Amino acid sequence: MKINFHKIIFFFLSIFLLNFSIVEAKCKFIMDIGGRYMKSHEKIYGPLSEDETGYAEVEILAPDLCPNDNFDDNFIIKHIFLDQRLMAIQFYVDNSMDNSATESMKLMNYAKRNYGDFDTGGNPEYFNSYHIWERVRKFIVYNRHLEKGTWLEEIYISNDKYGEQLALRNNLLEGGQLEQN
Repeated sequence: MKINFHKIIFFFLSIFLLNFSIVEAKCKFIMDIGGRYMKSHEKIYGPLSEDETGYAEVEILAPDLCPNDNFDDNFIIKHIFLDQRLMAIQFYVDNSMDNSATESMKLMNYAKRNYGDFDTGGNPEYFNSYHIWERVRKFIVYNRHLEKGTWLEEIYISNDKYGEQLALRNNLLEGGQLEQN
């Protein structure tokens, strides 16, 4: 029996390429945690509106950064800067009108698909808790909880260094030791 190696190689190569075409890409955040806001970012997203403490936020609708995930305008990605350095990314759901965005399960499914599965109990629609993934040089927190009839849902991405810097800034603000206008 003669084995056709070309057909075998073609078969395995086809399977390999098919696997890559099925995988959905993560959202394209404007930069990685720790990156600096440069003139090139300013040309695309506008200048940072920093307060006196160097704090700034850039909010972008998720469909603009995640075109393959079927998010609508109720999904928002906030990039949080301190002294023009990206400290954290908060990917959240706006349920101010109703809970339909969270009830669609899109953000939870995105978190599971991109960061890893986690236990949501018997029915994921009633998941009311959080899950943390620790990665090299960053952590990801998926948080979903019901507050006065409204679901609050987010994915928060940062790392120990920048997360601590933001926490320190917030503590100083709350303690009145730092002023913000």
